Amino acid sequence: MDFYNVIERRKSTRSYTSDIPEKEKIIKIIDAARLAPTWANKQGMHYIVVQDPERVKEIWHAIGQKEKFVNAPIFIVGAISENDSGSRSIKYYSVDFGICFEHLILAATAEGLATCWIGWFNEELVKEILNIPKKYHVLGITPLGYSPITVSPGKEVKNRKLLKEILHYETFT
Repeated sequence: MDFYNVIERRKSTRSYTSDIPEKEKIIKIIDAARLAPTWANKQGMHYIVVQDPERVKEIWHAIGQKEKFVNAPIFIVGAISENDSGSRSIKYYSVDFGICFEHLILAATAEGLATCWIGWFNEELVKEILNIPKKYHVLGITPLGYSPITVSPGKEVKNRKLLKEILHYETFT
């Protein structure tokens, strides 16, 4: 799929079919995230693919929004340690996380899969469920699966500002 088509087709999906994505697609998606640039190439990200039905339910519980992610067969949880990134005026582990997770989300779209970047959840409960060491931060979770709704190529993205509202040349004003 063309990169710009991926950008147009990518949307947050809250309803999924019960079909489990193929292992090859999951590996390809995680590999795309692995290739994302990070501070000094530290590559501090870790990904947990949650597909056991009971554990998926536990993640739903930790998210606290079970009814919003109907039938999501898999969750991917990202984790990173502050020590596995750099810092200057700020700590960049959250930037590294964002770049890697966005690669993951866009790769999933390119593979015909649906996602929804979730940033609101009980982090301590997620870490407990998945045995994530204390030093790691969980900054995002996404369900992964097939959407029952097909997005047509070239369909206009809704609820976005016009380019002329956000694009500036030389100075802000």
